[in-house]
Amino acid sequence: MPKPPRLRLSPDTQVRSSMRSRLPQPLTAPRIPPPSPTKSPKYLSLPRLRSLYARLPHPVRHTVHSVSRSLRVITPVLIIAAFFREHILQVRWVTGPSMTPYLNEDYANTHTERDVVLVEMWASGFSWPWSGGTASGEGRKKRRIERGMVVMFRSPSNPDNISIKRVIGLPGDRITTREPCLKESQIVPWNHVWLEGDAADPKNSMDSNTYGPVSICLILGRVFAVVSPRFRWLDWENWEKGVVDGDTEGRNGDKYREEVRKRVVKGAVQLELPYYGA
Repeated sequence: MPKPPRLRLSPDTQVRSSMRSRLPQPLTAPRIPPPSPTKSPKYLSLPRLRSLYARLPHPVRHTVHSVSRSLRVITPVLIIAAFFREHILQVRWVTGPSMTPYLNEDYANTHTERDVVLVEMWASGFSWPWSGGTASGEGRKKRRIERGMVVMFRSPSNPDNISIKRVIGLPGDRITTREPCLKESQIVPWNHVWLEGDAADPKNSMDSNTYGPVSICLILGRVFAVVSPRFRWLDWENWEKGVVDGDTEGRNGDKYREEVRKRVVKGAVQLELPYYGA
């Protein structure tokens, strides 16, 4: 068979191809990606809010302006009122017969009587009122809790329930209990008090005879006045003498609740008295 002819390149062809490879190649423009769609800002800026507010109809803008002005006035008032209620003074309605006849005087006749009382709050760390003296050797004032005071506290059996009872015993006192307590007597431990209602019938009061001594950490404040239905200051300082509320007319009888005081042996055990704050 005849062989195919061989192709031969002339020297001129090789030179031209080599020179062509050394020539600079034309530059191509870089590819620019298409612009991405604009996204709305995640948070509205102040200028944007102003522009949106300017687009609102005039009645709507007037309403928004009135509401904002009212909030500027009401908000500080609400904050001050909440602080006042938690740390200074509260108004409470007393329900039930547990403190009769000291509170809810006509409950036995109406069964709907509710006294409105003022409570002097004893929030932790708040420095009012003080006992006037300082603790010996400590150089700091102590808040007093004394027998005969009517206090507001959280019930140990149900912390959501707010109760009002009278302080009968202090730490170290021996209490002769009454129904439904299973013990015949109880020593009030340190930093606790014994609280009872004024009702003569123990069935009408759920107090320390039911849930035992109450920690002073649960005491919220002291009831110091009745606003309605008959305004009167509650005087606990003469509790030991059997006189309450300045009852000079003897409305509550002679030597009010003397049988309760006879059940208390003061200082049967030497313990530190309760106090609040530093």
